[in-house]
Amino acid sequence: MKVLYTLLVFGLTLGMTVEAQRRPVTRQQQASAAQQRTERNNAATATQSGQRSSRVVYQKNYMKQQGDSLVVDMDIDMTRLSVPTNFAQILTPVITSATEEIELPKVYVQGEARNKAFIRELELNDAAYREFESNLPYAIVKPKGRLNYRISVPYEPWMAEAALDVEEDLCGCGDESKIAHTRVFDGVTKDVIPQPIYKVRPHLAYIQPEVEKVKARREIGNAYLEFPRGKNEIYPTLGDNPVELAKIDNMIKTISTNKDITVQSISMTGYASPESSEPFNNDLSRSRAESLMRYFMNNSGLPTHYFETRMGGEDWEGLRVLLEDFPLSNKQEILSLMNSIADFDTRERAISKVGGGRPYKIIYEQLYPKLRRTVCEVDYTVKDFSIEEAKQNLEFAPQLLSLNEMYLVANTYEAGSPEFIRVFEIAREEFPDDPVANLNGAAAALEKGNITAAQKYLQQSDPSTNEYANNMGVYQMLKGDYREAERYLKRAEAAGMDAARQNLVELRKKIANVNNRREAGVDEEEVPVSSPQGTTRRRTQ
Repeated sequence: MKVLYTLLVFGLTLGMTVEAQRRPVTRQQQASAAQQRTERNNAATATQSGQRSSRVVYQKNYMKQQGDSLVVDMDIDMTRLSVPTNFAQILTPVITSATEEIELPKVYVQGEARNKAFIRELELNDAAYREFESNLPYAIVKPKGRLNYRISVPYEPWMAEAALDVEEDLCGCGDESKIAHTRVFDGVTKDVIPQPIYKVRPHLAYIQPEVEKVKARREIGNAYLEFPRGKNEIYPTLGDNPVELAKIDNMIKTISTNKDITVQSISMTGYASPESSEPFNNDLSRSRAESLMRYFMNNSGLPTHYFETRMGGEDWEGLRVLLEDFPLSNKQEILSLMNSIADFDTRERAISKVGGGRPYKIIYEQLYPKLRRTVCEVDYTVKDFSIEEAKQNLEFAPQLLSLNEMYLVANTYEAGSPEFIRVFEIAREEFPDDPVANLNGAAAALEKGNITAAQKYLQQSDPSTNEYANNMGVYQMLKGDYREAERYLKRAEAAGMDAARQNLVELRKKIANVNNRREAGVDEEEVPVSSPQGTTRRRTQ
């Protein structure tokens, strides 16, 4: 029963095998064949240069010896092929040398109507069926899309000098005048020894920060003090007041006794929770700030002109921050009221009614006490440090250093060393919003190969600088986007950056390494050794 024709659907690849037969040729035939091949290749070149719309495009993967087989792997691109529904085009790959040729299984490219007629012929014509069965094609496909053609034949010594052509029967009729020839492989692909993965040695760029004319700093501390009902006087032993007062006292003493620091001002800002009226809470916040100021004026020994007070009033902003991570029903409704009602007293009454008053009770008991605070801010200036002094302060009081001082300290260490990198990490921690600190922090992260941190810091850097372009190029190279890496690095190189020039050298080495490993077939599945059906040994004419 003829069952084979039922397999003849578009896109099916047949993986059967046959034995090829040797057909030696004479010296005269060899010379004649060589001349014909030259003419054939010239014709193929001329045909290709004419840019015929009906031709397919061949993507060369490889033709190489693997063990005792010759393996051919190419992609046949038919996306631009135009074959009418009643026509066919037959592609016949041929391994050819001066002495031998092997015809590989054909690819039938058939229009819809032609394919149906082809199947009917096999059903009705026994001779046609037997001919087809004895010489199975590699595939029968539609004239669109791509086909991977991958096949192996037993390797013979003459194949070391062989090439591979594809004969394209443009009408599917066997007319020699309508057969085009395309040279796909000029010779056997040489085995490539895979190189080890190349590890890029990046060259990072750092920016020296500007010198701070005045190193102005501010230290902030919060005091959550308890006051007797209706009183503003501070009771140092009441509740947690000893701990809260000690926090502010230690902060002021640490700053005021440091010989490298000059205190400029000490301000106390009082805040109140929103219960009661807004005028009452304003007065309460001011009077409690004044009480704390008087306490430290009497106990710190500092001149009174350093101290000042500010009224913070009801701390709605502080409440908003506390609510962000606080689990509470109706939270979004409460936040919406805070955004939409401008008058504080009206706002507080509206919130107290949400959810029957239950959410407000939780806020009153758990969050309001955290709003009753006094913030102490100490403004001061710091002297300029020598490099040795800066080194001593780096680990214990980095907030006293300027970015420029940290940069000078870093450059006392070997570039790329752990000590060098650590200085720039500290600088970014102390100046998280500074573009230069982020740029240098990104460079330090790239030195360590931490591209996740580098990406975050680069996003907070100034993209207009050449150092940014260089470091972004390194980031893209380490990430594996070599096209983007080249774009950034060439921009930096055009600006005269030597680091970018060196990185472009590294990029070329990395790309060559990637291509080498790809050509070597690292991670590529081995092709089984076989003798595929459809190969035909034929005499060169």
